Amino acid sequence: MSRTYAIFSAQYLPHVGGVETFTANLAHQLVLGGDGVCVVTSARAGAPEVETQEDGVRIVRLPSTQLMGGRLPLSRHGSRERSLLSAVSGLGVDRVLVNTRFYGTSVTGLRFAREHDLPAVLLDHGSAWLTFGCGAVPDAAAHAWERHMTARDVSLGATFAGISEKSAAWLSTFGIKTSLVIPNAIDAAAFRGESSGRDFRFELGIPNDKTLVVFVGRLAPEKGPERLLAAMGQLGEKYACVLAGEGALRPQLERDLPANAHLVGNLGHADLSALLSQTDVFCLPTRSEGFCTSLLEAGAWGVPCVVPDVGGAREVLCHGGNTFGCITPDREPATMAEGIRQVLASWTSGRSQELQAHVERDLSWAKTAQALEHAFAQARRGSLGV
Repeated sequence: MSRTYAIFSAQYLPHVGGVETFTANLAHQLVLGGDGVCVVTSARAGAPEVETQEDGVRIVRLPSTQLMGGRLPLSRHGSRERSLLSAVSGLGVDRVLVNTRFYGTSVTGLRFAREHDLPAVLLDHGSAWLTFGCGAVPDAAAHAWERHMTARDVSLGATFAGISEKSAAWLSTFGIKTSLVIPNAIDAAAFRGESSGRDFRFELGIPNDKTLVVFVGRLAPEKGPERLLAAMGQLGEKYACVLAGEGALRPQLERDLPANAHLVGNLGHADLSALLSQTDVFCLPTRSEGFCTSLLEAGAWGVPCVVPDVGGAREVLCHGGNTFGCITPDREPATMAEGIRQVLASWTSGRSQELQAHVERDLSWAKTAQALEHAFAQARRGSLGV
């Protein structure tokens, strides 16, 4: 039996980020399965208020004001918002999925579900406190805001889930107990198949006998690119490093860039796939993750990963009694360097194939759609008082 989902997400394409990518891929999977999907998000300059994508996913953008370069959209309530939400209701929505706890869009989605007597699942994408990286006072304000908004979500009767086991466990910080996980996923075969074939070793002058360590992510303190560069200094000249991404730390990294490291900026999917196909070790010294997409992308190519115990690390790297890489106790440069050495000392092509098979089989979008179905079954049971 087909269903119609309204997915409330504060940000969506063309804004690009982990939550937006997850939402787009999940929506596509649901449509492939015969369901209807309408993504309800905040307005962005240059994006139409209402549109339908080629795959049939509808998008409705509610009035909003974008602050902090789009990181903090503020809802603008009024007659236009009510009119658009009425149109969403007219699509025959019977399920509401809400991304993240602390945006106005989250509260709007939960209110929409309550007003129309629909089951609602709130999917948390974090595993640590929200931070803006601007100092203790702004972060304290952000923490207070998180607590306030989460309390509102609870009062509106949401059924909570995490995007990883770490994320689900983090919800206990707010007094929320849940074992529901709706994990991030990847179409591994498609990701490998879209490789551009670009030869990064040739372009950057990295000999084939050098071990290539790759970082993919924002160049920001919470992701730890500067920590990886420090680790490269400890590893020596037999190693080379490529950092793919952009961010506030780029000027500092360019000043301190060692001879065996290269910055290549943001890469499209095709070039990123090509880069990971040439990678020996993926390393991400990140502070926290909900469920890191770049771990899935590395796993799709069978690349061993060195990463702290953040959201998604155990789902990708631990399977059948094996650990496909190194989950480190901290993110210090010396720890990262030692993790890279340990992985290389024991890695084989057979283990690469096992990792690839695990990601393709167990972390697919079809499996995530099944987890979503289970979460809504629980939400429906909760609404019936069962």
